[in-house]
Amino acid sequence: MKKSCYSGELETNLQKDLKKLNEILKTGISETESPTETFGTNSTKRIDKNFMNFRKQAEQEAFNRSSIFNWKTVLGTFAVGASCLAALFYIKKIRLEEREKHRKQTAGKARIGGEWKLMNTEGKIEGSEELRGNWLLMYFGFTNCPDICPDEIEKMVKVVEIIESGKEHTPIVPVFISVDPERDSVARVKEYCSEFSEKLRGYTGTQDEVNTVAKTFRVYHSQGPRTSKQEDDYIVDHTVIMYLIGKALTSYFFFSYLFSFKDPSGQFHDYYGQNRKAEEIANVIQMKVLKYQAQNRKSLLNLF
Repeated sequence: MKKSCYSGELETNLQKDLKKLNEILKTGISETESPTETFGTNSTKRIDKNFMNFRKQAEQEAFNRSSIFNWKTVLGTFAVGASCLAALFYIKKIRLEEREKHRKQTAGKARIGGEWKLMNTEGKIEGSEELRGNWLLMYFGFTNCPDICPDEIEKMVKVVEIIESGKEHTPIVPVFISVDPERDSVARVKEYCSEFSEKLRGYTGTQDEVNTVAKTFRVYHSQGPRTSKQEDDYIVDHTVIMYLIGKALTSYFFFSYLFSFKDPSGQFHDYYGQNRKAEEIANVIQMKVLKYQAQNRKSLLNLF
């Protein structure tokens, strides 16, 4: 009986201890944060959702970079294109203004100069075609002229000498064309030209040929009355003007390519009356030659 009572008491005490331990454990857990709360909900609130998400971050950065690059490219291309377009319109405007200015300057002017052929002092047919590539200073007169023609031809030769002795050394050919073919034969014109300069080239021809050339250059000439004593004693009234004719063809070689600029077809550039001095005429011609050369260089650059 003693043994049974002791066992029952021991079991009762053990149950009490277990119950007490149970209560202690429950009390301890409620006073501290649970593992779920500690590492669950609150942790989720504190940790960034992109934490350790390297792939997504890289994709986002690449997208941002590509967006910025595309806009920059579009804006840059638009700016460059707009600048080029504006430059083209400006150049076109300048060229149109130059053409209009040239058109107004030449409007209403009579056409002076062109192709011509006569007999040279060697008895050969020669003219504008053979003289291409040279600046020409032309004078129309006749060998029996008492004073005006000799003075004007001397002045023309002096102009040529002044220009050729200048810094540019511009070659220019003095030309004498007779308006009195009836008396001015090839031999007579040759002798007459040699009295002034070996550079002076003389030309004559038939009456019709001379009339055609004179008409081309708008030169007036008229044969005066003849005396009763000598049939060939007469004066020829004519225009007293020197004509500057431009170079007919200028060529440039550039990397084995030939570029040619016409002037145009060796036509009229300027004229000089009897009241102009040799030095004055030479200065004007030199300025015109420089202007022509500058225009040729500009035309060459426009090709590139």
